[in-house]
Amino acid sequence: MMMRKKLLAAAVAAGILAPITSHAVNVSLDGSGQSLLYPYYNVNDGNVTFLSVTNTTDVAKAIKVRFREGAGSEDVFDITVYLSAEDVWVAAVSRDGDSITMSIPEDSSCTVPSRAVIESVAFNPTRIPAEYTENIPNRLSEGHIEIIEMAELPNTPLENDITVAITHDQTASPPTPVDCTVPVAFSGAQTWAILDDTVVGGFPVVAGGVTQDFTAPGGGLIGNAAIFNPTSGIYYPYNATALNQSSANPIWWPQNAQEFQSITDPTTGNSAIAGSLDSAANAHTNYFSADDDAPLSNGNALNFDLPDLGTPSTAEITAGATANQYTTQAVTFNPTIKTDTFTVAASGEDNKRDAVTASLMGNTITGEYLTTGTFGTDWIVTFPTRYLHVTESVLGVGGAATAPFTTIQAAETGQACQEVVFDFWNREESQNAVNVDVGVSPGIPTPGVSLCYEVNVLAMNDSSAAGTATDVVGSITTAARFPLGANFADGWAQLGFGTYSLAGPVETFTGLPVVGFSAVNDVVSGTERGGVFPSRVTFDQTP
Repeated sequence: MMMRKKLLAAAVAAGILAPITSHAVNVSLDGSGQSLLYPYYNVNDGNVTFLSVTNTTDVAKAIKVRFREGAGSEDVFDITVYLSAEDVWVAAVSRDGDSITMSIPEDSSCTVPSRAVIESVAFNPTRIPAEYTENIPNRLSEGHIEIIEMAELPNTPLENDITVAITHDQTASPPTPVDCTVPVAFSGAQTWAILDDTVVGGFPVVAGGVTQDFTAPGGGLIGNAAIFNPTSGIYYPYNATALNQSSANPIWWPQNAQEFQSITDPTTGNSAIAGSLDSAANAHTNYFSADDDAPLSNGNALNFDLPDLGTPSTAEITAGATANQYTTQAVTFNPTIKTDTFTVAASGEDNKRDAVTASLMGNTITGEYLTTGTFGTDWIVTFPTRYLHVTESVLGVGGAATAPFTTIQAAETGQACQEVVFDFWNREESQNAVNVDVGVSPGIPTPGVSLCYEVNVLAMNDSSAAGTATDVVGSITTAARFPLGANFADGWAQLGFGTYSLAGPVETFTGLPVVGFSAVNDVVSGTERGGVFPSRVTFDQTP
């Protein structure tokens, strides 16, 4: 059987190219979609991370904005943002001592919790397992961001409609939403119906006397981010990778504890927190969290983590028997489209986790690096769905890692190491002796080269001691050192993931799900300058 290799410009700076087909999870060709993946945030060494998300459509949307720390991908901060038609929401994340906080400069879009609450609450380490004994603030200071469209909010002709409330009054100066308390102030007596194992199924939802029809996500979101240091002057901007067709049904989920306390099952009349079961025999108490076996133990309003990139799945809340199958496809530049459908064999229900993972699979990453003189290069390599495959909180205690990943996450370190092939060349064609004198991630003996975290920062030609910040982006917790030697100060390198695969019923996808970019800086007369390059990702296509 012939194996054909395709090359595409990936990473988030340029976007991974993919055709768009109906009911198929795919990486967007034009950079807009239902879910946005931002491979890196960093607030070490005085860095500030800016991010923005834009609704390019004429329909209002409810979106989840979530920050996951980079080692074990635990949810450390999440909020709900309501975007009116053609609206933009912006925020900045920074560190002050041991506190990591978000500010929302000059933006009045409606959020839950409110802007005042968001800006007064720091990133939360509650999700990080107690076994982790390293520096918690450093772990919170770098990671990745996922933005997920939960539902569209059509402008139905109802009084006090949520869409009307969140839309900016253009007669005001400056224009501000009509009433942001509408999506925030939920009545404690209000019932959120659970129907077909989902909280919202396209029927009218009443919250605090306000009615709204939630409908399926429609896409059209675009996102950007930048890591900026006002002291050194570095600036690393990039575009978010967008996924289309990632949800065929509304996956809206309550944000705060008051909403959760009011959830009842209309078929039994039982409260969700009273322990009633859904049709898949999952306790409704599990709806506090995406962790099937570990309901959230505290009431912090910023720590709930549904929906995630695997919602719905049988380990969480399913979309019901009538939901569309989730399919995925590899990238191609010809009419031959590689598609597959992922279902859970025992139940026949959709397996969105594997569909999203397969849509991001890459077999190799190829890129340049500069380390001569005052130059430095860090590669950012992020596996955005790794947490769905390696964490015990999702898989259950004692559970095994699921393909394409092979190692369960260690709670004490956040590591789930995957061995990869690392080759590099200088500018004059000279190739390294494979894996000789190449640094590795913590805990992996030479000559093995492994990537151990959800976010991996590969410091090229860096022989600094573990625990110190990398020279380019200032990574500490997720850094891997690669001392290449004097003869390889500048050149190009390749990471190979070809030993890993994810088998669907029809096709086999080779590699690991990956997004990222390379950051390069240069210091001249004490002034630091920086920029980014896209990574190049190949995939193997088996016809």
